[in-house]
Amino acid sequence: MGFQRELLRQELSHRTINGVISTVCVYYKWAELEGLIDRNPVPEGVHLQTEIPKVTRLSDDDLTNFLSWVNTLQDNVRAAFMLMYGSGARVGEVSKLTYGDIQLRHAKVYINITEAKWGSDRCIPVIDQESARIVWQYRESCEVSNRPLFRVSRRTLQTYATQYHDLTGIEFHCHLLRHTFAARLLEQGVPITTIQFLLGHKNLNMTAHYTQSAVIDVSQITPSIFQERGTQHE
Repeated sequence: MGFQRELLRQELSHRTINGVISTVCVYYKWAELEGLIDRNPVPEGVHLQTEIPKVTRLSDDDLTNFLSWVNTLQDNVRAAFMLMYGSGARVGEVSKLTYGDIQLRHAKVYINITEAKWGSDRCIPVIDQESARIVWQYRESCEVSNRPLFRVSRRTLQTYATQYHDLTGIEFHCHLLRHTFAARLLEQGVPITTIQFLLGHKNLNMTAHYTQSAVIDVSQITPSIFQERGTQHE
């Protein structure tokens, strides 16, 4: 397709090129339905393959820095960020939670996520103990209401994330907490199917993408073929 080759010559990304071609295709489909043209000239299957970029989880040092920063924020914003960190929930899911969506079961904090992206409604625990304590403490300080509990929009939380990046130079956005949550659970030996449920993914391929930056120690399952110095018996 000549148009596609021209876009490639301009060194546009495959994602951008696919977007342009999709727009052109939709226009021609409309023109065909309106009887302005006989057929859609954009052939089927012309989209270029795109690679999903690898996302690296926050390092342990970056997490320590992040948690210190979070503790300087006002209570509602602090609790919202800690909930993302401790549950892996999406920023949009957290911003919509109400008083009744956060529950205590056998001294453990759970969040009930409804109307989620891709139909991924679920009731999940807050895994991190400090996050659970902060979120529950904040919830107990609020009055019963059907309004969003944290009184902060998704966009506002994303703005805070951008401010943190600008302040520290650490590559950071809200969704990175979700990637970090997944990767750290895999490092701790949590089965990937459990992580899939917690994140609300429909297939394991997506969960594998979120956990790809996990730092896995394989030394415990790797056999030695030589005896280390100083351990030989006389």
